[in-house]
Amino acid sequence: MPDKNTLSPDEFDTIKRNIQDIRIALLTTQGPNGTLRTRPMATHQLDADGTMWFFTRADSDKVAHIRQHAAIALGFSNPQSQISVTTAGQATVISDQAKVDALWDESLRDWFPEGKDDPNIVLLRVTTLAGECWD
Repeated sequence: MPDKNTLSPDEFDTIKRNIQDIRIALLTTQGPNGTLRTRPMATHQLDADGTMWFFTRADSDKVAHIRQHAAIALGFSNPQSQISVTTAGQATVISDQAKVDALWDESLRDWFPEGKDDPNIVLLRVTTLAGECWD
């Protein structure tokens, strides 16, 4: 797929199909001084429109980065199929208890010991704008 700012419906479907079963993504944000920081994140939902949802802490560096620079990149890799996918998009920090309740999974207790009512939980909503697949 060529690098561009928007994806055709077919390109978008190819990206969704290739990442739908990959749980861990590498999220890259830009810090205040322009440095890039990448960290693993568990994808908790991939919507039909390509929106991705991630749990994080409101006081995390990634949230501070996103509030200053909403542009992010995500990387996915599936060793079994030998497919890799990169996406670029915009991230938004969301405080929505109903959405937290809907996406909550008990495995998140490792990061949020207080459970889904932890006041420090926020969600990252990532809107996909571009991407590429390699196999």
